[in-house]
Amino acid sequence: MGSIANAGVERVERRAWIALVIAASTSLVVGLGVTAVNIAFPAIERDFTGTSRSTLGWGLTGYSITLASLVLVGGRLADRLGRRRIYVVGVSIFSVASVALALAPNAWVFVAARVGQGVGAALSSPASLAMVLPLFPLSRRVTAIATWTAVGTLGSAIGPSLAAVVTQQLSWRWIFVFPLVLCVAAIAAAPRFLPEGKPTGAVAGRVDAVGVAQGTAAIALLAYAIIEGPTLGWASAPVLTSAFVAAVLGPVFVRRSLRHPTPLLDPRLFSVRTVWSANLANVVLSASGLSIWLVHPLFLVQHWHYSLLRTGLAITPSPVASALVGLVSSRLAERHGVRRVVAIGSLVPLAGAALLVVSLTGEPHYVRDFLPGALLYAVGFGLVASPLTAAALRGVRTADLGQANAAFSSVRQLGGGLGIAVIVATLGDADVIPLARFDRAYLTVAGLTLVGWLVVALAYPRAADRPTAVPLVASATATAD
Repeated sequence: MGSIANAGVERVERRAWIALVIAASTSLVVGLGVTAVNIAFPAIERDFTGTSRSTLGWGLTGYSITLASLVLVGGRLADRLGRRRIYVVGVSIFSVASVALALAPNAWVFVAARVGQGVGAALSSPASLAMVLPLFPLSRRVTAIATWTAVGTLGSAIGPSLAAVVTQQLSWRWIFVFPLVLCVAAIAAAPRFLPEGKPTGAVAGRVDAVGVAQGTAAIALLAYAIIEGPTLGWASAPVLTSAFVAAVLGPVFVRRSLRHPTPLLDPRLFSVRTVWSANLANVVLSASGLSIWLVHPLFLVQHWHYSLLRTGLAITPSPVASALVGLVSSRLAERHGVRRVVAIGSLVPLAGAALLVVSLTGEPHYVRDFLPGALLYAVGFGLVASPLTAAALRGVRTADLGQANAAFSSVRQLGGGLGIAVIVATLGDADVIPLARFDRAYLTVAGLTLVGWLVVALAYPRAADRPTAVPLVASATATAD
């Protein structure tokens, strides 16, 4: 009997890991979509000659703004209508949009299809983790979250490298063909391997349509202001207007959500100390972790005169190391606690950024001067990213996993946009950026990481590191003080 029971347990665990691999593969695709197109932008401009750069630029920002603003809608729909259903719909939309991008005959189709990718990503991303996480026992959920996060982080980080190789060897259009294979495989495997994912504790009733409009508009306008600020100017009318309207809509949305029985995002989620402190740390750590991928290639191209292909290959070891360490960090978090791993791990990128400031000069020496600091930073970020996602979901009801994960994803997108805006302002707009400004940029990245460390060290509750104190997924939302 014991052997039969063990075989049954092993079968269940195996199916859980298969489901997680499928979910994580689309997380990788979503991450690729954020960063891969940036490095191929000059080639896209050449193909769409006669189209203004500002119009084509919406192919870059449109995806990020759409993803940031609609991911809460995706999370809420997943919680209420069935996570597998929304996941498949999202991946299908992403796939159709990818085909349209690969075949785009003009710039307008290109921009519209990028927005379509953002819609698909916003639906599939929060559903993917929320759908498979309940398959794992509490003792293994940090590892599951770490795997999902590490793969998504890898997608964002290797996007520029992969795009450089594909664009130079084939065409920028092939950037959208390769992820399509993963999407089609995920759709085909979903009915057999993915759970329905409809939580039994879902609240009945219609989602607040007015709240959806308010929340989506507020986030979209805020994302627009953050992303376009460095390009249009922080004092420009579109940026100031967007920021002002977002500042007005935000409190109105929160007030309505507190009163409505089925809001887009339940603000009470953030009454849990583990949730609000992890999301606050997420803002600055995402700003640091995503903006450094802008600094690295600019430095290598402008001061060491690397080609696009060589630059892509030069930065590839860092995201690979970050993803691998992210998998290991889950074991450390399960053994020593999420708070401790994140707090200690946040200090490692500080050392990496400081090493880059000290070692980088105008004389190129990749192995001696660039690789050690870049790897050290990536290792530290890998230690932080995966456990931080687990930290943000600790104490959240199973029925609310979709919207909690969606909120974390939206915060990450906004934080990343804010970090890039800060770095762009730090580097300036000179044709050749002075070496001293790169030192300031790396110091800025280090400073953002330091703020994240302070948030975790001072605000995240120590009690949450005791397994019996605050469960990763609670049956009811309770404050963790």
